[in-house]
Amino acid sequence: MGSPNTNDVGLRVGWKEGISFQDYNEDLRLQRKNIAKVVGSNNSLTKWDRIQQEEAAHFLVNLMTSPENLFEHIKKEAGTIILKIIYGYTAETHGRDYLVDMANKAMHEFSEAAVPGRWAVDAFPFCE
Repeated sequence: MGSPNTNDVGLRVGWKEGISFQDYNEDLRLQRKNIAKVVGSNNSLTKWDRIQQEEAAHFLVNLMTSPENLFEHIKKEAGTIILKIIYGYTAETHGRDYLVDMANKAMHEFSEAAVPGRWAVDAFPFCE
């Protein structure tokens, strides 16, 4: 019984389709090619400047309103920018947004699941 490949791990934690868990194949190469088209150069990134500037302004307003929630504001700004660029979704400007919260929760769960040695199967592969 050898070590599992990354796609097996992704399947176990529910992230089978995540780019970091995919096997190196034609699908992964296509995804990487498409990502490179969007963020592969400074010229391609300039089209997202307006979105980043708008969200930076929302971030500052939210920070002035409740400075004690700095890390929540940072997570919201990052999530909002990513959702806007990738899906065209416009999050709630003030207060919480369901999809941004869901994305933050997914990233938290992913980071918890990816900690080496976190699960018994990491040390004892026969637990599979």
